Amino acid sequence: MKAGENVVQVNTPWFDPFTRWMLIIMFVLLALIFGAAKYMDMHQMQGGGTDDAVNAMASSAAHVQSHPFINLPGDAQVGAFSVANFFVGMIVGHSWKKLFEKDEE
Repeated sequence: MKAGENVVQVNTPWFDPFTRWMLIIMFVLLALIFGAAKYMDMHQMQGGGTDDAVNAMASSAAHVQSHPFINLPGDAQVGAFSVANFFVGMIVGHSWKKLFEKDEE
């Protein structure tokens, strides 16, 4: 091997420790968000987020009641998507070379 050559590892593991820890932290945070949403729903608490106002305006304009797939109160849905997107971005950024770099053989 000559000095200055780039060395590419061919068989790098996809599920490395960084990815494992990012997924664990993401699922813990999402569990906390869903747990807080379940607690708020059990005690009939209102989050009063902007999504509720937008959904109410859209339902009145379309004359149809909207039903979300997972009903999280207030802005908990935005928070859950933000947490998931952050960690997926971290994992994709960490795995960028593994995903898109071509092997030179």
